[in-house]
Amino acid sequence: VYLVVVLTMFVRTDAVVPAPASTPEENLAARDTTEPARPRWERWAQQRTLPVALTLIAVPVLVAVVVILALPTPTSTDTAVTVTADSCAHEWNSAHSGTQSIDVANKSSHAGEINLDDASGGVVGEIETLGPGTTATLTATLGSGTYSFVCLMPGGTTRSAAVTVTGHDVANVLAVKPVTIADLTGPNNAYQAYAAQTLTTLAGDVAALRSAVASGDLAGAQKDWLTAQLDWERVGASYDSFGDKGQAVDGLPDGLPGGVNDPGFTGLHRVEYGLYHGQGPSQLLPVIDQLTTDIGVVRQNLTTDDEAGDPTNLPIRVHEILEDAQRDHLSGIDDLGSHTAYAATSADTQITRVVLAEVAPLVQARDPGLVATITRGLNTLDAALNTTRTPNGWQPSDTVTLAQRQQVNAALGAVLQSLSDEPGLLEVPPSS
Repeated sequence: VYLVVVLTMFVRTDAVVPAPASTPEENLAARDTTEPARPRWERWAQQRTLPVALTLIAVPVLVAVVVILALPTPTSTDTAVTVTADSCAHEWNSAHSGTQSIDVANKSSHAGEINLDDASGGVVGEIETLGPGTTATLTATLGSGTYSFVCLMPGGTTRSAAVTVTGHDVANVLAVKPVTIADLTGPNNAYQAYAAQTLTTLAGDVAALRSAVASGDLAGAQKDWLTAQLDWERVGASYDSFGDKGQAVDGLPDGLPGGVNDPGFTGLHRVEYGLYHGQGPSQLLPVIDQLTTDIGVVRQNLTTDDEAGDPTNLPIRVHEILEDAQRDHLSGIDDLGSHTAYAATSADTQITRVVLAEVAPLVQARDPGLVATITRGLNTLDAALNTTRTPNGWQPSDTVTLAQRQQVNAALGAVLQSLSDEPGLLEVPPSS
């Protein structure tokens, strides 16, 4: 493109038009007009046409060659290995220290997880899911030590030969040691004990809510409802983690044929809708009584529920509580009249700190700086949320200023980014 444009301009010549005959007076005027001198380079170029043309062609070519040579050469993968139904990376027989890329081809008929482990069992490289008949690149930084591939497939776990890497030590070699169900059982038991205590508090606050509704105290009932709702947030339910039992306590009318008037719409948000849409004791007391029963069901099944009772779900919960707040509270999806999104998000921040503390030793052992980073992010989020409070309580979400909303959204997005690293660190391999 450069050559076409420049050479076209270079070889273009203006047509020479003969000047008309002039009168003596015009000749005199012409002699009085002095033509300005052309620049020296232009006169030089006119006298040396060939060197100028060659320069215009050669210089950009030379510059392009220099740039191409200076650019880093794309590197291919260091080696390639395959996974089959009964073998794992049988080609793995040599490696070098430093960062390298390895193509892994899955020639089996099942998807699986492929890890590159060090001698201690720490994972230095991972392909989370490798589908059948596909190839993906695993990138890892290796220091001096012994490494082997581990293929976690539906038919069982297979392992490659161990390869010893020698040479200079490499800094920042991160080996993430997989956790086991036993590692997570203690933290999950501690969380369940906390959740059981919070559910007991919730049951008492719902009883106070019932009394306020029965006496016709609307302002008191709205205040007691918020207290109960925040209790539930602090239980740590996220993404339907208590299943249908949790939905009965805190579900929304989405998908119900009758919407907010559907008999299947129960729980705290059903009470919220009634309190902020003029419904009285005769309509709300049966709903609150059902809510009391449903809270009891959650308490009774807390340790045996498939989601809440499974220790492997605890690391996911650490991240999903605030992700749930972003999806439901700050978007307004679950606002049925109270406009209490920022109060609910603050409660979610509190329970996030609780569950993070339960798994903090496991996280610290695998990524020493992550807990501190998440904690700073939670502090920033709390500070942003507190700007939406007044001496009289939380501001309604529809009166919060744009600047306040932006601060909260930015802080929440930042801490969610940090929290997203935690579940992968505490993932239990399928073989565990």
